[in-house]
Amino acid sequence: MKVSDVISGALFLALAVFVFVYAQTLPPMPGQRYGAGAFPTLVALGLGGFSLLMIAQAWRRRAGARWVELADWARDGKTLGNFLLALALILVYVFFSERIGFIPLSIAILLILFWRQGIRLGTGAVVAVVATIAIQFAFSDMLRVPLPRGLLAGYLW
Repeated sequence: MKVSDVISGALFLALAVFVFVYAQTLPPMPGQRYGAGAFPTLVALGLGGFSLLMIAQAWRRRAGARWVELADWARDGKTLGNFLLALALILVYVFFSERIGFIPLSIAILLILFWRQGIRLGTGAVVAVVATIAIQFAFSDMLRVPLPRGLLAGYLW
């Protein structure tokens, strides 16, 4: 899908305003002349400034162009179905990861995506399990970011 830079710039500008307003609510740091909101405020100002430039340039170039135009892949039923399936599986993970856990959900999601792409079940299963173990190791052991344990809470290290 092609979206006009005017629309994209407006969305980025809205994000910049939101970040700027939120950053003003962050508490000051004791003994410092700047607070926790200093860096987010700077980022918001930069994003807002570049968003305005993006909108202005796109408005000058527009000359009858469409605001939104579907890309070729969005017209293909199988590709659009794959995209919607991926979005649906992300939502499944968001809503059920605490209850079911990262490991079972990750393996199931990867297997479904591999099946949809036509990958053989055995190959897909091996890749799904290896990828899940690698991600679990990277987050839990290396980055010290615990992933939801869910059903495996009593069994994981």
